[in-house]
Amino acid sequence: MIDSSFVNKAVLAFRKGKIVIFPTDTVWGIGVSIESLEAINRLYQIKKRDSSRPTAVLVGLIEQARVLGEISNQGIAMINKYWPGGLTIVVKAKNIVPKLIQGNGQKVGLRMPNNDLLLAILGKLNCGIVASSANFSGKPAPWQKEMIDPRLIDLSDLVIKGETLASLPSTVIDLTMEPYQVIRSGLIPSGKLPLDK
Repeated sequence: MIDSSFVNKAVLAFRKGKIVIFPTDTVWGIGVSIESLEAINRLYQIKKRDSSRPTAVLVGLIEQARVLGEISNQGIAMINKYWPGGLTIVVKAKNIVPKLIQGNGQKVGLRMPNNDLLLAILGKLNCGIVASSANFSGKPAPWQKEMIDPRLIDLSDLVIKGETLASLPSTVIDLTMEPYQVIRSGLIPSGKLPLDK
């Protein structure tokens, strides 16, 4: 049972530009509303993340993904097969996507997490969450809450209760390349990615 009061609390935090730590279906994440440029900048500063590195966006609906990126038929096929789940697709970013999270390219990574609480938050927030693993850049991604650096927790504004479902991050594929390229191996083995397998 999802606690609606906690969903409302989390949504309010995101709308106010707060930094939120949360469990996903992969590893623990940290993120902010995509609509708050100030919060996005703060997230990069807190994580000590290189501004040339892009950051993915979590969405709750395919329609939200379409607003942010140009998704090909192949992308839709991937989405239909693996979302919600541990697959991040990299596509050409639309103008609405903040330049900072695009890194050095005009691309955006999109993922729909298989986590009911997070999906409820995303649905009510009605926009994407700029999200990264809950660690300082260069450090291991935490798959248990106890693995999150206490200093990072102190720098955040809210920690959502819960547990992750896996110990691996999402698999990342770049669909702007032909053929597509696996950028990071993760929860979905790359050998399972081709749609004809």
